[in-house]
Amino acid sequence: MASTIRAALDRVYLVYFLIHIPVMLCVDLVPLYPISLWQPASAPLRFLGDLRAYYIATYNDQFFLPPPAEIPNFFTLFAFLELAFHLPVSLWAVSAFWDGKLHSKRSGGAGELLLLVYGLQTAITTFTCMYEAAMWDPEVVSFEQKETLVGGLYGSYFALSVLLTADMYTRVLKRMNITDAAKKAQ
Repeated sequence: MASTIRAALDRVYLVYFLIHIPVMLCVDLVPLYPISLWQPASAPLRFLGDLRAYYIATYNDQFFLPPPAEIPNFFTLFAFLELAFHLPVSLWAVSAFWDGKLHSKRSGGAGELLLLVYGLQTAITTFTCMYEAAMWDPEVVSFEQKETLVGGLYGSYFALSVLLTADMYTRVLKRMNITDAAKKAQ
């Protein structure tokens, strides 16, 4: 039963990471790219600017507004964390969940620990964004828009990161308990 649940969760995580990678590359990280690649009408990656414009028009997400909008300083830090930490971990995680590397006794523990850190960091940064978004001026962002952003987009991302954190914590703890029991038996 536990292995069935674990396999189902691993499939959920695989789908999450498969979706998360293009979202990072096509939406979240775009401001870190040279503007000449995505902003001018003749830019080779103009579709990225159009996608961001669509996202802003649809969800009124104040974090993604172009300058001169005031974006909280932490949000730029979070974008760099996505580039330096989320992207490499996500690429690794797709491979690990796809190939079943997480079930290996040799690499599973380290991978589970990495995903525990990833999940916790994601939960904290996402919750920070949810809190900030909930405080946005209702004259600028309506209650319905906040409900979609906080309860839907950011909320589902937060819920999945909490699930990942709790799941990886229990997996790492189980490994530690087995190791401790083996040491006591010697």
